[in-house]
Amino acid sequence: MEHLRLLLIALSLTLAHSAYNSAGGPRPPRPVRTVEPLLQWQQLEYGFPTAQDRQDAQTAGNLVPENGTPIDVQAQHMANGMVRVFTTIPRFANGIPYTLATVSDQVGGKGPLLQPYPSYSWHNGHGENCDLITSAFRVAITECHQMWVIDSGIIGTDQLCPPQLLQFDLKTDSLLHRYRFPNDTYIPRGSLFITPSVLVQDPPPRGTCSRTMIYIADVNYHGLVVYDHQANTAWRAENRFMYPDPDYGRHTIADESFDLMDGLFSVNNDKRNLYFHPLASVGEYAVPLSVLNRRENWASGVEAMADQFKLLGRRKSECAASAIDSMNNVYCVTFNPIKLFVWNVNTPYSSRNFGALPAKSEDLQFVSGMKVVRNPAGYEELWLLSNRFQKISAGTLNSNEVNFRILRRKLDDVQGGVFFASDDELSNRLVFKP
Repeated sequence: MEHLRLLLIALSLTLAHSAYNSAGGPRPPRPVRTVEPLLQWQQLEYGFPTAQDRQDAQTAGNLVPENGTPIDVQAQHMANGMVRVFTTIPRFANGIPYTLATVSDQVGGKGPLLQPYPSYSWHNGHGENCDLITSAFRVAITECHQMWVIDSGIIGTDQLCPPQLLQFDLKTDSLLHRYRFPNDTYIPRGSLFITPSVLVQDPPPRGTCSRTMIYIADVNYHGLVVYDHQANTAWRAENRFMYPDPDYGRHTIADESFDLMDGLFSVNNDKRNLYFHPLASVGEYAVPLSVLNRRENWASGVEAMADQFKLLGRRKSECAASAIDSMNNVYCVTFNPIKLFVWNVNTPYSSRNFGALPAKSEDLQFVSGMKVVRNPAGYEELWLLSNRFQKISAGTLNSNEVNFRILRRKLDDVQGGVFFASDDELSNRLVFKP
């Protein structure tokens, strides 16, 4: 089957190579990196523990496959050499049987079967039991073999549970910690917590993973929540740079336009600064972590420390999810044109310092999830989840076409200081490690 063939090809660690021809004859082969599709769906396929569980979900209206939209991706390289791939399916509507899943090696009629994580029983409360997972938005795996999950607590537009952070031990798939956000950190029926950026301040092998800071984007109410795991407390920060720009509230992807006035969307950190941008914006911004991490700075109000927030520069187009690697290269995919670009935080934020990385535009479209993952060989990989949100928004999604993709790109060429793009991109500046 085509899905299985793609999976087997993509999960191999074979490097892609290509040869270029010029007027003077063939050139020596040069290594080329591109974004490789690993998994794809025309429509999400849900697995269940038993046939009765599936039937019960259908009867209750909790299994409506066309309502499911995957948002995030996170890969875990396991000790046995396998790769476990997580995805989230927020409950934007009813009919989502579970909202945090792993991708299995079984293939259904529309794509690989999902399986609920950590178990189906964690998801079947549908907002009636706030000790379960109501609506997982995005996740983050740390060097401590732990996964943090941001649960918005929202189904559709209803705030059924307080937003919460869940910490899972990936060795045992058991819950380590839960934090329910207090009312002074979010606005009920207004806030939507979507993206966690995690900083482990005492990582292994010397550290004990006890000091962790998490920075959470509130996309609807234009704010940032800072969570101190050691102190088990959270506070809120707001700034005008977190708001959407009305001039960029209409987005065009692959010749289809839609309106989405999302505010603070993407957050990344390099252990010194938090880098962020709203979705409806072409600006990239930063604030020192030393400012965010002192709760006392925000005692006088959420809009304190306004002079500490800086505009770094502007792109030519909006972009959604982004990710940062260990060498402080930030990756994002612009909407129009659809381009995967990379920028190093030690250079000015301008187009002449952006490197264009080869990718098929039809594979990317709206990239809502992006992670940098270190593989067992010690190299980092960029993982992306793309969905055709422009079609979802317009109601033109066709379940007979490929709509959702999980993709991967190795980063050794970028981090080594050289990459080879297509001929029309060779004029781009190369990306060098700092």
